[in-house]
Amino acid sequence: MGDSADTVIRALLSAAIVVAAAYLGFALLQWVARHYSERYPALIKLIERARRPFRFLVGLVAAQVVSNRVAHVPGSWVDTLEHGLQIGTIVALVWLAITAANVIEEQILKNDGKRDRDPIDQRRFQTQITLLRRLIVASIIGIGVVAVLLTFPSVASLGTTLVASAGLISIVAGLAAQTSLTNVFAGIQLALSDTIRVGDVVVVDTQSAPQSGTITQLTLTHVEMRLWDGRVLILPSVLFISQPFENWTRNRNQIGGSVFMDVDWETPIDEVRAEVTRVLEGTELWDGRRNFVMISGLTGSTLQLQIGVSAADPVNLFALQSLVREQVTDYLIARHPESVVRNRTQPLSDGGPAPAAAPATAKKRVRRKATAKP
Repeated sequence: MGDSADTVIRALLSAAIVVAAAYLGFALLQWVARHYSERYPALIKLIERARRPFRFLVGLVAAQVVSNRVAHVPGSWVDTLEHGLQIGTIVALVWLAITAANVIEEQILKNDGKRDRDPIDQRRFQTQITLLRRLIVASIIGIGVVAVLLTFPSVASLGTTLVASAGLISIVAGLAAQTSLTNVFAGIQLALSDTIRVGDVVVVDTQSAPQSGTITQLTLTHVEMRLWDGRVLILPSVLFISQPFENWTRNRNQIGGSVFMDVDWETPIDEVRAEVTRVLEGTELWDGRRNFVMISGLTGSTLQLQIGVSAADPVNLFALQSLVREQVTDYLIARHPESVVRNRTQPLSDGGPAPAAAPATAKKRVRRKATAKP
């Protein structure tokens, strides 16, 4: 009994020494990070983010020290405890690795944001770094899951058998044919080929109808696209590989759009052009590139005007289109009411009501007189 008590006390002392040494090293690392904060700004953020997983890992290591000291104590609970501590240690290491990957990604993107270069190159770099971080995180999680499974003796023996057999190749090939892994490979291809980037304006032909929006997130399995009305359309990555789509901001950041209006044939087109120019020059939504008014179609009683405008991003473009539509409509109603589309059967003059139609009986008498013989 005395030996068991001494063993437990020594185990607790060893655990306390491990915890004290770990926290002393962590404090020393904090001091170094503050001292070299200007040269390595990401180190302070990494230490702050890693505080919780570090504490979790230190606690597990201390518990393992105690478990190893009392391993000779009879009881099945000791083996179960050691197995649980091994799994917890793997989880803590995975947590630390994911935290480090996230901090490194944030710092790289922050440093890149300070550089003065083309926004298209910035979006391309941001997309590639984000997808690379997600790929690394997925790999870390996969390695962690495999490591946890290998702690079970039955799974470890099964894994050794699979690796030693030639059937592993067929298993991997079968899994690669699944939809989930197909989307993963498609997401990696999208990032490497630079086909789409975060912030691009694209038009995708879905099963219901073509949808246009802005790419907000690019993952390993799907692409999130925000539509003009605020909805988020989630599409599989393989769709952008297997089907054609439009990318309006592939080579430039600005985008253009049009406003279509049906007006009367008597509309003064030159005055409409002057009004559109006045509206565009009076707002900050316009980027100064696109400004035209042309007749894009003719019907029996109306003209279709196409007003071309442009803006720096989709949000400004939608607001600019609405502004031009409202201002031009108010201008035509106030200055040129004859430009408003009307029914051609209505009288154009305001000289009073049209004469009433003759009664049916009077029409019959007139018809009889006209057909009567002399």
